[in-house]
Amino acid sequence: MTTTSQTLAPRVQLDKRLAEYLVIADDGLAFDDVRAGRSPRRRVRHVEHRAVDPVERQLQWDELEGACLDAGETVRLLVLTAVSHGHAAHVARREFAAFNAAVRMGDEIDRHLERGERGWLAIRIADGGSDGELYGDYEDAFAAQKHPEACTYFSISPLCPWTPRMCAEHLEFMTHLRHGCMVYGRPTCH
Repeated sequence: MTTTSQTLAPRVQLDKRLAEYLVIADDGLAFDDVRAGRSPRRRVRHVEHRAVDPVERQLQWDELEGACLDAGETVRLLVLTAVSHGHAAHVARREFAAFNAAVRMGDEIDRHLERGERGWLAIRIADGGSDGELYGDYEDAFAAQKHPEACTYFSISPLCPWTPRMCAEHLEFMTHLRHGCMVYGRPTCH
């Protein structure tokens, strides 16, 4: 009679699972970016996995929040869901960029609507900016762009104002559409 002995190896987790991360982000230098004509960027100073134990979690929060308060008013503590430290940093930067692009897009639209203008606007998908011109139709707006595939085009009118949420949703949709990650009208990437 033969017997085989099997030693169980410790389990190694090779798949990535969503978890909560604490991210210390500095938005202070973003103002310098704007003054220099660049899109504002968030600087990520620190990322760490959020503790599971409630007592440890509170201690961790208090320590990091104190560090943010000591660092200044432009440094903030974020809680993000991600699969890794690097992914959490990326999400923090991406959310900041998306917010600023939506604000910039809204400002571009409002500038024309305040004057009662109507026409076609070309907005850069990446940063929400525009060339500042209003065009008679889609074809003119498309033809006037240096990189037409990097823009979204739509008609504006004082009768149809855009909200900040509409701008954010439109830019997010166009980003996914441009990357080719839309299936049945829903994004497949994160």
